[in-house]
Amino acid sequence: MKNKCIMICLLSIVWSIQAKSQIVTGSSMYVKIGTVLAMDSLILVPTEDLNLGNNYSLTVSHTAVPGNPNASINKKYVFNNPVNFHGNVGIIYNPAELNGNTESMLELANSWSDESGFVTMSGSTRDLGLHFVSKDVADLDIRLLTLVNGQSALPVTLVTFDAEKEERNVRLSWKTSFEANSDFFEIQRSPDAKNWKELHRVLAAVESSQQAIYGYTDADPIAGIAYYRLKMVDRDGTFAFSQIRKVAWDGMDLMVFPNPAGDRLEMDLKDWSKVTKVSVLNAGGSIVKETAGPRGAKEKYILLTGFQPGSYILQIEYRDGSSERTHFIKY
Repeated sequence: MKNKCIMICLLSIVWSIQAKSQIVTGSSMYVKIGTVLAMDSLILVPTEDLNLGNNYSLTVSHTAVPGNPNASINKKYVFNNPVNFHGNVGIIYNPAELNGNTESMLELANSWSDESGFVTMSGSTRDLGLHFVSKDVADLDIRLLTLVNGQSALPVTLVTFDAEKEERNVRLSWKTSFEANSDFFEIQRSPDAKNWKELHRVLAAVESSQQAIYGYTDADPIAGIAYYRLKMVDRDGTFAFSQIRKVAWDGMDLMVFPNPAGDRLEMDLKDWSKVTKVSVLNAGGSIVKETAGPRGAKEKYILLTGFQPGSYILQIEYRDGSSERTHFIKY
């Protein structure tokens, strides 16, 4: 209720004054965890301390990013340098800025460079009464933000990029919904999210207006924590980076038993408070059962009543964006 009241106040301020075209942070600006930071109608609520003390500037432009079949709304936020952010990011919009988009379909879209390499953030939360769209993110490098219909494609649109534990490997998968003049995807890995090394290259579709699915398996992952990203390279040499994904080999590995299982599969995990979702997938990769993550328990279980005998995958998703998988057999 408190957050909603804050949003209503922010909304009234945003619509009652003429927004500045540029905001400059200066040389020393730190935003503490949980602080509501409103810049124009961009709302940031960090879950880790946010350092904006490097003379960041935010330019607010009331123009659209081109897209197909719809462009973005008539508003975009551009930082002079990418801002690494953990927490909730949201945009308050005026219905007059919709530019033909449908409010109930709006999703946040972010680019790490300029107006290329966009990722549309499926699963954004919409408050139609407040005209507010938001999403919880982790390790998101914000450079250019806007809102777009979920079905629309902005230039070189990366819809998803995931890194998941699969036995002792890391399975990387990504989807695009639109490609123009694309050349290849360079898969990069880092132990610290600063020093990156190329692992592999996957050829792109070059031209595509339909969903394209890609994948790669890191069969020799590094110990501890590993970070992954995509470098999306066009045929003219221009490129953009994807969001960073983290995989932790830190003793938080999932254990299941018995395996093979009958009507009940027990799960043992180090810290359930970090879990956001538990899913069971069949051998074809389709979700057959999905639940919100349990909280604070040492052991949990999934009832397998009604499951056909065969091979399944148990997938655990964490708050930091990482996930892991393990196989089990239902007899």
